[in-house]
Amino acid sequence: MLTKPQRVYHWDRPGSSISSDRLSDEDRPHLTRALDVYRSMTGERLGHVRDRARAALAGLRPDRGEAVVQILDDAAVYDWPRGGHAATRRLRVFERAARDHPLLDGDAALGHLSEVYGEAPAEHGERVALLYADYPEFHQLQAFPEDYRVEDLRADYDLAQAQALLYSSVRVTVEAREGLGHVVRYARLAHLLHRITRAPDGGYRFVFDGPNSVLRHTHAYGVSFARFLAALVQAQDWSFKAEITLRKGWRPLLFTLTPANGLRSRVPAPLLFDSTLESSLAERFGAERDGWTLRREAAVLEAGDALLVPDFVFTHADGTEVAFEIVGYWTPEYLAEKFSKLGRVRAVDLLVAVPKARALATGALPHAVLPFKTRILLRDLLPRLEAFRKR
Repeated sequence: MLTKPQRVYHWDRPGSSISSDRLSDEDRPHLTRALDVYRSMTGERLGHVRDRARAALAGLRPDRGEAVVQILDDAAVYDWPRGGHAATRRLRVFERAARDHPLLDGDAALGHLSEVYGEAPAEHGERVALLYADYPEFHQLQAFPEDYRVEDLRADYDLAQAQALLYSSVRVTVEAREGLGHVVRYARLAHLLHRITRAPDGGYRFVFDGPNSVLRHTHAYGVSFARFLAALVQAQDWSFKAEITLRKGWRPLLFTLTPANGLRSRVPAPLLFDSTLESSLAERFGAERDGWTLRREAAVLEAGDALLVPDFVFTHADGTEVAFEIVGYWTPEYLAEKFSKLGRVRAVDLLVAVPKARALATGALPHAVLPFKTRILLRDLLPRLEAFRKR
């Protein structure tokens, strides 16, 4: 993804709206030249590749060049020394040279280099590259995907600019009329605090609180919003609104998106689970156990005017169904709201798993509670499931 200095946006101050930058057909020749640079410079150092790409993009609008280079770098595969050995060897050279300080004999300096590296390039630039091979500037371009086209670069740029704008988001609202599971899955994978309600048109409304209002740490949570957007654009029939605050104390600007904007993402299919706690439970439970089967995110529960999508639904062969929600480690404010929402769920067999450190916070929760330490044990889970059958 891009950094804040690489983002480009268009600000409509009278309308209090903002939009991310998009490339046009006129930019295609410049993008093609930059792509050719990356395809033709295999084996060259990253610094040289970037400089050549910048020269190829000289006709592109100046504020777009660095973003395009960054996206091409992200698509490329670079090779560099791993494991910290490069830094260790560099330190050995400096320690050896320090014993001869001041080191004025060039041949002696080359000897120290050869002693550690087994070689001493003739060119000064090559010696520097050898010493600092682990620095990004000296990483070597190993490969560039052959099937990466101008259309992919343009689509990646458009999406990346929209994502970078979300680094400054304080609140996001998404309305989806289908693909609820897709949206919920990626919201959880991105670790976004969210609330779900019914939308006026019969769909679902997701409200995501941003870092300024909840965590008081902006960039990390803004990156989570950016990751979520890359998944959302793969869904259908949705609308997206984000409140963007470019500087502290400024009035938020509205950033809106729909499928009509044509953003495209190559994000892989969602993982089945968004935490090791859930994946571990599902793996140990198996396809069937004692007549019970497990399904992922298979229900939508009414919680007053809000909705809740439980992590699992357990179904017994006799027809008994138990919704299962795992409460993780979140902020105290979020947990209080979570328990309040769970308390509003009615007419449903619901089992709530809570860390032991948070068990007392459940208060008078009108549902069965399963405390756990580091993972959910089957010997604790199964008796509680069986208790629902006995009702």
